[in-house]
Amino acid sequence: MREQIKALSKETLIYGASTVIGRFLNFLLVPFYVNVLDPAMYGVSASMYTYMSFFNIIYTMGLEAAYFRYASRGENETRSDEEERKLFSGPFLFVLIFGGLLSAIILIFAPALVWPVFHDPKTDITPWVPEFTRILRISAIIILMDSLNVIPFAALRIDRRAKWFGVIRLTGIVLTLAFNLIFILGLHKGVDGIFVANIIASAAMLLMLTPTIARRFEFRISWPTMKKLFPFAITNVPAYLSAMMVQVIDRPIVQAFLGLAMLGVYQANYRMGIIMMVFVSLFEYAWRPFFLRESRTNDERARLIFSRVFTYFMLIASLGFLALAMSLPDLLSVRLPFIHHAIFQKRAYLSGINIIPIVLAAYVFQGMYTNFIAGIYIKEHNKVLPFVTGLGAAVNIVTNILLIPVMGIMGAALATLFAYMAMAGALYWQSQKVYFIKYDWRRVGFAGLLVLIGFGIDYFFVPTTLSLTDRALIKLGLLLAVTLVLFLTGFFSKGEIEALKSMIRMSRSRIPGISKEANLPEPFEASEERREG
Repeated sequence: MREQIKALSKETLIYGASTVIGRFLNFLLVPFYVNVLDPAMYGVSASMYTYMSFFNIIYTMGLEAAYFRYASRGENETRSDEEERKLFSGPFLFVLIFGGLLSAIILIFAPALVWPVFHDPKTDITPWVPEFTRILRISAIIILMDSLNVIPFAALRIDRRAKWFGVIRLTGIVLTLAFNLIFILGLHKGVDGIFVANIIASAAMLLMLTPTIARRFEFRISWPTMKKLFPFAITNVPAYLSAMMVQVIDRPIVQAFLGLAMLGVYQANYRMGIIMMVFVSLFEYAWRPFFLRESRTNDERARLIFSRVFTYFMLIASLGFLALAMSLPDLLSVRLPFIHHAIFQKRAYLSGINIIPIVLAAYVFQGMYTNFIAGIYIKEHNKVLPFVTGLGAAVNIVTNILLIPVMGIMGAALATLFAYMAMAGALYWQSQKVYFIKYDWRRVGFAGLLVLIGFGIDYFFVPTTLSLTDRALIKLGLLLAVTLVLFLTGFFSKGEIEALKSMIRMSRSRIPGISKEANLPEPFEASEERREG
């Protein structure tokens, strides 16, 4: 079992390197945007990318999930090159033809689409119509190229070519960052520059994926293969649309009630939860092929592995939430010595920093949802996904409409949290019915309770009048205290503690003069007492 956990960890780290670095570079763009663009123009970017998220789902029609389902292989399973080409070419050609048609429609009717897409109840957008029309047309091309990248990226993940996957993703992110600086800071293109930079990066990634496409592609659609893929694919589309509503439907609702400027404030602070989103995303990239592979190899062992993975995931996510929720609001609002001003230099953006802990908590529940989805895919019980994500979307829409007029953007953040909580609970219920996994809720609940206590102490009892240094020391002390209590109360089994010690010994062995000998225990097999608990 240890080898399988190590394989998941290795792939997570490789995917994570590209995802973390990429998200970090994107994170750097947020303070850049908020210090260069006024909230209304940043709101334009948030609004457009919301619609692009929905269209990416429509362009691909769930074929990525179907391709994953039928192109994945067990450790000893083989497939002919002809079958591989049939599985790849059908979905890719469908996206090319169907997506190309949709993009052509957007290019033609862009002037008329400006008004519903960028409607602002607080401001007349008439002076910006030509600029917004260009943004719509550029976005139509971006959506098409990004959709064409989806199936080749899935092929790389199935082939476990995580390094090349990471190189391509990082190249796209670096190009996006570089051309944002060139177009916005150097050429003063304003919000237009964001989309021009994106189209260049998307084209570069598609070019780098060309060898993967050429190796599997034939200009022919195998209709028997598509008949097998399409039912699974179409079933996922409502679920994906509902899931996307959970993620971004708050943006158009905020725009409708509060205008583009307040949407910009909301988006800037929401993006500060990107670190937790990175953790969940990098886990998901490795998790889906991992659980499909393990369930096909040894199902009984797989269920035990999945339970242990969930416990470790929740421990890391809970401690990460505590560290970020305590530190981020201070870091955004104070003058930092290495950049000589606050990250949110324009004070208008600071009105939204209270939503950050809520956003972080929402991502923790999204991570729970990601864990629970294993049983649904393994047992092909994905017909429940539209109902689960539909529940989340309904909760999100209703609570947004009810809370935003009363609580402003805080209501939007709470609506997202409630939606992810509803989805995680519903998916757990459905997944356990078809693929039972004995999760260690005692340990997960105990870690969560300690983290909430630590956050409550910081939020209610640490004075804001203290200096930044004093507050930082108190917050660090709270984080260390929570971690220490976990060790002292027996949260970790003896096998797990020995594994941690071995990891420390291995890291020390890389230092010259320290022995490289290390005996690796088997914490997953040895900790029978924890398994029974």
